[in-house]
Amino acid sequence: MAHKFKFFLAAVMLSLGLTMAPVAAHAQNADFGGIGGKLCEVVQAITGNVGRAIATIAVVFLGIGAFFGKVTWGLAVAVSIGIFAIFGAGKIVGQFAGEGNGCITGTGTTGTGE
Repeated sequence: MAHKFKFFLAAVMLSLGLTMAPVAAHAQNADFGGIGGKLCEVVQAITGNVGRAIATIAVVFLGIGAFFGKVTWGLAVAVSIGIFAIFGAGKIVGQFAGEGNGCITGTGTTGTGE
């Protein structure tokens, strides 16, 4: 019985995914009432000068804490990897979605290395 339910659920998910594919293709360039621009502003704030300053302060405090034994080196490395992921997110998405699909700014496209 459980096997039939899992198969049914998988079939429903597949059919929904196939029916939503054209909608996703049409929504690629939609701004959804300005929310796309606001999300791009958030991305620019996180990856811009404010985000870099916060990340620098975090690494400094983690280094000091790890040096004095208050923070494990594993946590310090994990936070550093997280910072790399945050600032490299635009390039990671660019690899999957294609270059030029990031937020459009006055100086180029966020996340494509420009």
